[in-house]
Amino acid sequence: MSDVDEVKSRLNIVDIAGERVTLKKAGRNFKGLCPFHKEKTPSFMVSPERQTFHCFGCGKGGSVIDFVMEYEHIDFLEALEQLAGRAGVTLTKRIGDSPEQKLKEKLYEVNALSGEFYQYMLTSHRLGEKALSYLKNRGISGKSIKTFGLGYSPNSWDALSLFLKKKKFDERILATAGLTVQGNRGFYDRFRGRVMFTLRDHRGNVVGFSGRVLDPTIKEAKYINTSETPVYSKSNVLYGLDVTKSAIAKAGEAIVMEGELDLISSFQEGVRGFQARCGYSRA
Repeated sequence: MSDVDEVKSRLNIVDIAGERVTLKKAGRNFKGLCPFHKEKTPSFMVSPERQTFHCFGCGKGGSVIDFVMEYEHIDFLEALEQLAGRAGVTLTKRIGDSPEQKLKEKLYEVNALSGEFYQYMLTSHRLGEKALSYLKNRGISGKSIKTFGLGYSPNSWDALSLFLKKKKFDERILATAGLTVQGNRGFYDRFRGRVMFTLRDHRGNVVGFSGRVLDPTIKEAKYINTSETPVYSKSNVLYGLDVTKSAIAKAGEAIVMEGELDLISSFQEGVRGFQARCGYSRA
């Protein structure tokens, strides 16, 4: 039996789909509102006998793997690996075996740790008091700071670098992740003295950051973003998608806002079908 067949045989599509869609028994099948387009009358059907799904509204359908691919916006191999872990199946060749994927995993790890550092500096260190006050004045709650991974980068040339090196990350990884920049005297922290917005992909991996300058008198760009890396491309990342994707799927549409703070403010007001371009703002 192939890896694909083994995974399918150990999982019930009703369970997988039912975790993401409210399903009700309808004869031999289950039905619910389609997560892939906006509708008021249920046209999304799941068959436990055939282990398939089909939407009579938008036409999408397939196996449990197809469902996860469509819902999570991931490719076949990623969906297979995710479901294999759920099913307890060891794949004969895992995605993570390749050097490219191992590098990506390392970048996700160093980015996630950097995000924790920035958030600690914002919420628990005196150096972040001005940034925290700025966010509170903009109406950003403590809960949103945690949900969206907001932080503060100290106005220092090496605060983050020293922290990460103590965690055994070398200079090459820091530079590859876009966290440091090489100058005449060596590498230095890219983000300094900025409110930090954590950028995540749709699966929740931390892929980079956007930093907003606090002091308007400083003659620097108001926003700077992580440079292009193996895990981050500005044109492919929409801020907040990892948080709002479920609401967007249910609504069948998304509204792209101008900046991160606009999205967070709307989210706090209960308007969830938004995503934002990275590093844009009117104020």
